[in-house]
Amino acid sequence: MIRNSDIEKALEKLTGGEDFFVVDIQNKKGKITVFIDNYKGIKLDDCVRINQDLRDLFESELEEYDLEVTSPGLSAPFKVYQQYEKNLGRKVEVLLKTGQKIEGKLLDLDNEGITVEEKKRVKTNKKKKTTVRKEHRISFDEMEYTKTIISF
Repeated sequence: MIRNSDIEKALEKLTGGEDFFVVDIQNKKGKITVFIDNYKGIKLDDCVRINQDLRDLFESELEEYDLEVTSPGLSAPFKVYQQYEKNLGRKVEVLLKTGQKIEGKLLDLDNEGITVEEKKRVKTNKKKKTTVRKEHRISFDEMEYTKTIISF
């Protein structure tokens, strides 16, 4: 049986010098799904190449598995620290464990949590609105999830 830690070590070796990082590995019922990302953005060719490299490396151990190497997807919640790094400066949605949602620009990141700048339009009187900016310091423990807001 192939272990997730073996796959992760192999990926580090195979992508060593490149900006790839492992987001998640799901290993169940004869199927291994490896979610990878890159600071520059993941391409289909990258997934195909890494899939083939893993097959070459593990050869007979992977014969009994369906192996898929893919990206986590644009709207998937962040799972690893590198995803926060990659998205600094971008607009994110943070759902707190209290149920409160905060949308704003991901300004800062450290080992404890993130800082998000939220902009809201509020009425100052009957006809005028002004933009109010508020920075939220959010620890990782307070978050249910964080994900990128995609706008076209």
